[in-house]
Amino acid sequence: MRFIGFEREEEAEAWAREKLEIENAPEFFRAMSAVDKNDEFVCVVVMTNFTARNIDLSIAIDGKKMTPKGTVEMFNEVFGFVFDKVHAARVTGLLRGKNTQSKKINEHFGFKLEGVMRKAFADDDLHVYGFLAEDYHSHVWYRG
Repeated sequence: MRFIGFEREEEAEAWAREKLEIENAPEFFRAMSAVDKNDEFVCVVVMTNFTARNIDLSIAIDGKKMTPKGTVEMFNEVFGFVFDKVHAARVTGLLRGKNTQSKKINEHFGFKLEGVMRKAFADDDLHVYGFLAEDYHSHVWYRG
């Protein structure tokens, strides 16, 4: 895995949207990515709805290609940008209820389930997870 940051943002956002089954592209976003040795996406984190305190995250991972170590590296890059550069107080993870892989990853990294928006999709619920800056700065893998 090779972290490419904000390179190929438009392509990365489209890849993530397809993987996550999201129909509409956001008006404004930033997308951080990692690729494999063939330059194919293995992980894309799309950041939207920037406010002074919060940024929404949508995370798309190719589970067959992304390693646990690569996932930690990716989250460190994303959180470094969100908390150390943008200085947001929190991030919000928005996940389809049936996306059990992403829920496990979020919970593993310390995200807390904050609520469920029932029938937010025609065929699924939307799970809302939160992760605070202090959670990141006190986490065992924080590199600051």
